[in-house]
Amino acid sequence: MDFLENNREQLIQRMEMATIEKIVDCLFAKSVLSHEEKDSILCQKVRQDVSRKLTCSILEKGSEACDILVRSLEKIDFFLFKKLQGSHTDGQVTQQDVDYLAQDLSNLYRNPSFKRFHPLGEEIDIIFDLKNTYTDILLWKKDIHNFRLAQMTLNTLLDELESPCIIEGEAGKGKTTLLKKIALLWANEDHPSLMRFQLVFFISLSGVEAGLYETICEQLLKKNYRICKEDFMKILELLAEKVLFLLDGYDEFKSQSCPEIEALIKKSHKFKNTVIVTTRTESIRRLRLFGSLIAETGDLTVESAKTLVTNVLKEATLAEGLLSQLESLESTFQNSGTQLENLMRTPLFVIIACAIQMGESAFTPHTQTTLFSTLYNLLVGKNKHKIRGTSDKHFRLSLIHCGNLALDGIFEQKFVFHPDDFSSVKEQVLLSMGLMHKYTAQRLKEAYTFFHKSFQEYIAGRRLSRLLRSNSDEEVTRGFHYLQKIGSFSDIITTYHSLLLYTCGSSSEATQKIISHLSAIHQKGSLFGLPFAHDLFPEEPKKYEQIAEEEEGLIATRENSFVECVIRFLYESISETTVKEEFEEFFHDKKLYINTQRIPTYVSGFFDYFSNCVSMLEVIKLDFFGTSSATRTAWKTVIPEKAVSLFFNWDRKLKGLEIALKDFNQLEKGDIKYLEKICCSASSLRLIINKCPGLTGKLREVLNSCTNLQDLIVESTPLSMEDEQQITKMMVLKTIKVKDLQSENQHGGLLDGISILANVEKIIFDNVKMNENTADKLAEGLKNLKKLNSLQLKELTNIGDGMISIVKSISLNLRELEEIYLVNCCISATAVEILVQNIGNLPKLSALDLSNNFLGNGGKEALCQLVESLNVLPKMKILMFPWVDEVNDCLVKLEELKKMPRLTKLGLKKWRTTNSEAIILSTLFAKASLADLQHLDMAETCLTSEEWLTILKALTHLKKLTFLDFSQERGFTPSALLVLTLARLINQLVSLQEIDLTGWQFDTHELQEINKAKETHRNELQVIVSSSKPFLDTII
Repeated sequence: MDFLENNREQLIQRMEMATIEKIVDCLFAKSVLSHEEKDSILCQKVRQDVSRKLTCSILEKGSEACDILVRSLEKIDFFLFKKLQGSHTDGQVTQQDVDYLAQDLSNLYRNPSFKRFHPLGEEIDIIFDLKNTYTDILLWKKDIHNFRLAQMTLNTLLDELESPCIIEGEAGKGKTTLLKKIALLWANEDHPSLMRFQLVFFISLSGVEAGLYETICEQLLKKNYRICKEDFMKILELLAEKVLFLLDGYDEFKSQSCPEIEALIKKSHKFKNTVIVTTRTESIRRLRLFGSLIAETGDLTVESAKTLVTNVLKEATLAEGLLSQLESLESTFQNSGTQLENLMRTPLFVIIACAIQMGESAFTPHTQTTLFSTLYNLLVGKNKHKIRGTSDKHFRLSLIHCGNLALDGIFEQKFVFHPDDFSSVKEQVLLSMGLMHKYTAQRLKEAYTFFHKSFQEYIAGRRLSRLLRSNSDEEVTRGFHYLQKIGSFSDIITTYHSLLLYTCGSSSEATQKIISHLSAIHQKGSLFGLPFAHDLFPEEPKKYEQIAEEEEGLIATRENSFVECVIRFLYESISETTVKEEFEEFFHDKKLYINTQRIPTYVSGFFDYFSNCVSMLEVIKLDFFGTSSATRTAWKTVIPEKAVSLFFNWDRKLKGLEIALKDFNQLEKGDIKYLEKICCSASSLRLIINKCPGLTGKLREVLNSCTNLQDLIVESTPLSMEDEQQITKMMVLKTIKVKDLQSENQHGGLLDGISILANVEKIIFDNVKMNENTADKLAEGLKNLKKLNSLQLKELTNIGDGMISIVKSISLNLRELEEIYLVNCCISATAVEILVQNIGNLPKLSALDLSNNFLGNGGKEALCQLVESLNVLPKMKILMFPWVDEVNDCLVKLEELKKMPRLTKLGLKKWRTTNSEAIILSTLFAKASLADLQHLDMAETCLTSEEWLTILKALTHLKKLTFLDFSQERGFTPSALLVLTLARLINQLVSLQEIDLTGWQFDTHELQEINKAKETHRNELQVIVSSSKPFLDTII
């Protein structure tokens, strides 16, 4: 009501008659005005009188009526509404301008030239109609970590739209068509969620060479459009989220050519417009960080593929061949995952298959390369008559030039070409062949493209393949010159993946050279961006080990992606001339993870055609996931039959197999039989069981056939007596891990029979129900395990004095022990004293973790003795101490740590110190003997700010620190000086990856200082604080 009263005069003078009429109609429809009142307002002859009558009438009706009028004004004349609100404007832009622009865009999107197009170029007589040919594609909602969260339809995507929205997908998955469909839905007002947008701009990012306004005029409107650039940008600013940008093909976009479009996506706070952008999967890493909503285009179902074939090939006789092949995919398991099904998951390949069907009805697709190769040959063969006047030499040179254009374009990220890239003869040949297409309409200059980026990649791969297998040394050298540009993980996995795929698919000889090149850069260490000791640190051989350990998880993931990539290249290259033995060396001692829920066709082909290479792999990892369903029959399996077919009745033996069973609430006979068939294929087996109550009582049947079982990990899964007894019969077991098991220990079970497992090298019991009696059983059984080198007992909180028996047993009998972890296990002073007395019996000990244990009576003396005894263990790398009430004497004795030059991890948790003791610690940390320290745990030390200052100043000497735990149980308020010192320390410790400051009470200014220091680590540092501040990582 205030808005109406304050702007009454402005409204009377500035409301256009068309706006007034629409508002009156709206008020009448909402019963705010009666029929008589409507007529009485509109019968006025002067526009200002009509506006005055309307305004006065609504003001008399009260605030609710005024609110309805204001909302109607915002919807009908947004620009007048914004001006009355006080938004800055020069007065030149009106709602009428926006309406004209919206109408022009709608007309374009409804025009046949937009909604109907030749997906393979005009030389192939296939017309795609967005209204009739389009089949809805499945989408997957994903998080920024690339995990799939839920399935989505196009309707769901539009209903839940957040900006920026990123749609990723493999080549040919229908991303462009999806955006065009959204534009058409908006133009036709066919979707309610799109009605909020006043303007929708579909922009192809390929070949963008000018600013945002210029690009829109070139692609969607016309040069010298009626709205100037300044007014256009003002429209975008005022309409904000009411403008939707559909940006297609970020993977083909050069951001430097149009910073405004880059800002639309990555600086959404600047424009505030709504953005949907598509990109290939290999380029998603450049955008994932900025996405509010991320979706992935899924596979076509067989049914959708059949619908698309029917829509494209209207003639029944043409469609019959492909449809019959598609129907056969649904008839039997054995065909699941065949080459045809793999290709038919992608709309582009379905359309290419349709095009080939029109020329070669007997053609059966095999690989992506054969699909493109057949299409290429059809285009050249079908259209060669169009260039009868051209000599054979010019024809060959034109095809070579086409390959060179494509190949150079891939490396230069160039997908739109111009006349200066051609000679006139070559240009005409390529256009006549249908290999390239010319665009002149609404272009600043003539442009030439391949019909799809994938086709350019195929032609580039075809050319690179010919260079690598050429008889000319000059051409081979040129081919290797291109390969030298491919030298990193992202190059191989993403940027040039398709180029390498089509190169391998075009020639088995080229495949051998490419895989040799990939193997060479892998051996140099440049694949994962890690320095190698022999190249970078000849004087520090431990440096590489340190880096490799820090990034082990990331490397494992990348290594698997790399191996999968090479497998796909090999599969694409399969031919009668392939020499399979040439590739064995590459796979030697490598690892492969197989997603059993969806085994790719190329992995199946790898097992079928390259079994010699499969047997070279060090280990193959498989994950199987159960189901909560209780309705399955005894032979209804969860384990996929396709996984069984890979391994059963194999003509070779795998080196190693790792199988993980997760969330099995049932395990029926069929699953047990399938597991047996898979497990028998490997010489060495590692079995991981996690949250599988369905295996209780049935683990015995599973293990009975696993005579090759070397590692067994059981987590959150109850074990029956029979299960435990079967474990003790697995005589080749080397590792046993049991975690989160709270069932009662039974007589005759695992602890009673563990002494039989003479080959066991590692035992882990974590959060296992155990009392003093069962601890004594374990102690007795451990005596006989002479090969044991790692014992890890954690969270055994009810074993009382049973730990004394365990410590005595291992320290007297197990000389091979290298690691002892007794964490939160009721360690007493007596147990520590026994360990001290016998520590000379453990010459190989390199890790001793007694953390989270309070020693109680006599603990101070025992802890001092432990510290003093460590001088006989120069190989010690990990040392985590228990705690006592007073540590002052022990701190002095920590001087012994100087005799441990290899120490990388030190724990002083709950060592509560005074100021003088803090000085002792700082002196210790400043010593060169601790220069390799990487992990320091000083949690719950209850230091004052002054004491922390003393410690932190000394830590600047420990340049290799990667982890610091300074967390406090009770709230700790640091001094301002301490905060600044802490921020400087974070800056100086360049290797730091995590610092835990839980319990430290920071205000906003202090958090900003910590965050500034964190930013110098480029998001590689995790800071954990007790805060919900939005600008700092917070993990509680």
